[in-house]
Amino acid sequence: PPRRTPRRATVRIVDDRGLVAALVGGAPHGLAEVYDAYADRLYAYAVTLLRDRDAAADAVHDALLVARERVGQLRDPDKLRPWLYAIVRSECLRVLRDRRRAAPLDAAGDVIDETVDVGAGARAAELRELVWSAAESLNPGEREVLDLSVRHGLEGGELAAALGTSVNAAHALTSRARAQLERALGALLVARTGRSECAELDALLEGWDGRLTPLLRKRLARHVDKCEVCGETRKHRLSPVALLGGVPLVVAPPALRDRVVRDAGDARLVSHTAALADRAGPWRSDGFPRPVADRRRAAAARWPAAAAAVLVLLVLAGLLL
Repeated sequence: PPRRTPRRATVRIVDDRGLVAALVGGAPHGLAEVYDAYADRLYAYAVTLLRDRDAAADAVHDALLVARERVGQLRDPDKLRPWLYAIVRSECLRVLRDRRRAAPLDAAGDVIDETVDVGAGARAAELRELVWSAAESLNPGEREVLDLSVRHGLEGGELAAALGTSVNAAHALTSRARAQLERALGALLVARTGRSECAELDALLEGWDGRLTPLLRKRLARHVDKCEVCGETRKHRLSPVALLGGVPLVVAPPALRDRVVRDAGDARLVSHTAALADRAGPWRSDGFPRPVADRRRAAAARWPAAAAAVLVLLVLAGLLL
């Protein structure tokens, strides 16, 4: 049979400059066209971060209204795609901060829209269960980077812009995340299929409930690295990145489009939309939302000056009393 190459995430060709011009010019169809081009992928990304479809729909809804409000500040129209991801990311991180807990990686069924025809349904279900079971042992940041780079196709400057970091840092994060996923998936495959061939592995997995925890992943990876039998088992398995790229994306609910377009055209929500845009800030000079880490550094830098000002006021108050 012909050799099959791993399927990478693809994004249809979109005239980002035209979309930005339509939004800036206030064209009635502008936001609807942006939605049609990017909403499904933005929604899938939000579901990955929030693990809640309703919350993801709300985040995409608010992010698109914010985008319409702030599009005039986007310095480079060719960066519309990573800009939209950055705004959605900012909204999702705000939701997670409000929840005061990290986003867990639940079962893959929470991520995949089961109404989508994925062809070989049983095989697709098996693949996504395998990949997400392995990814469960990664940290949320590693899962996010993999989702953006592999499933959403963001690379280089676009990935860096979406994450609010440098290109070098984004490349390092991606490399580490892929390496961790590969080790995790290799360990899981060996654990599931190699116990009968390795007594030491069988002993290591005694009482195992099938869940790959971070601690078990590290123990299994160390064992596989030094065990010839398990090393060969891992060597002949499929590429984890190819598997992750083959996991179908969740599709945005049909009602979300009507909701976004309706609310964008409702004059009564002008002040509400402006409040959403303010909440999503502060914003960088290139129009992207400022990453949370940058905001904290800026606040820390302002603290000494603020403290000095308060001290001066207290001293002056003491002199005047």
